[in-house]
Amino acid sequence: MLSTKTAGPVTLAFWGLPLQALALVVWCSAARVDAQTAAPKPPFTGNDEDGFHFAVEEIEGTIRLDGAYHGVTRLIDKRTGRQVIDPRYSALNLFKLMAVNLVMGQPRNMERTVQATPHWVEAEWTATETHRAEMTARYEVHRPNAVDLTVTVRSRGTYAGYELFLSSYFDKSLRPHVYLRPRSGQAADLVVPTVNDVFRGTVLVFARDAHAARPCLDGRWDRKEGPTPTVQMCPVRHYARCVAFMADPDRQLGVVLMARPCDGYAISTRYHADREDDRLTTYSAFDLSLFGGDLVAGDERTVKVRLAVTPLDGELSQPVKLYEEFLAQAPDPSESKGASP
Repeated sequence: MLSTKTAGPVTLAFWGLPLQALALVVWCSAARVDAQTAAPKPPFTGNDEDGFHFAVEEIEGTIRLDGAYHGVTRLIDKRTGRQVIDPRYSALNLFKLMAVNLVMGQPRNMERTVQATPHWVEAEWTATETHRAEMTARYEVHRPNAVDLTVTVRSRGTYAGYELFLSSYFDKSLRPHVYLRPRSGQAADLVVPTVNDVFRGTVLVFARDAHAARPCLDGRWDRKEGPTPTVQMCPVRHYARCVAFMADPDRQLGVVLMARPCDGYAISTRYHADREDDRLTTYSAFDLSLFGGDLVAGDERTVKVRLAVTPLDGELSQPVKLYEEFLAQAPDPSESKGASP
């Protein structure tokens, strides 16, 4: 420490700096530390008639909780400026409630209440005569590039093979990719489901295992109460990982949908087709079949889903990395029993 004295007012100096300058340096340094350690701004920036708007480091978008196509209605990759959701629909949309040979309703058409904070937005459905369970769907933005959905069901009835069918609709140019279990070896097969006359006109179902492949054939997809849309579901190979992604034709941008294997017992998709006449739909889509177990009165179950946007490298490695991060943050209890993700 250095100090000097001059005629007139005394000026103290430390490391060659006047005290006033040193105080300014200390204040600026403290402000920089505070800025670095302060909690980031809440992701939700406001709301209007279109929904609740959010923005974080790599994505921005909108979540709406009213109407048939609640969920993520706008999801933009900041790097490219691309909107990945089909603007007619949404992603992470609670579509159908089903059980063995039973359709209990569509959350799209059911009354709900809404809560919102700067950190999360939430819709809640009360129990009805046809769906004797309360259900809550909470959407949270996970920095820097994802939206998380947590759905909790509190049952007042008894249901065999309870299912929430969760749909996500993407731009038609995006191509589906799924990880399938190989006949031998350890590496999963990364496959683009492509149109084939064997399953033309059906929705492809990639189940966790043989038991999980049964529900889509137990009569639930034949019920038309409501009226409820129906389609032939076609179970094919088992998934190797409960994650799938859409990629743009140049394989530079990926939209990744994932769940814990204990939560998502099947992934379904529309097959890819180069010719417009061969397409099943005018959009690309993934669905997750969630829950899957039996419910009795008093049971409470919670499932977690993540939708992420990522650049893709030549090896298409990012989706698996994001999935592994997701599992590490919300471990699957089945893994401790030897089940494979």
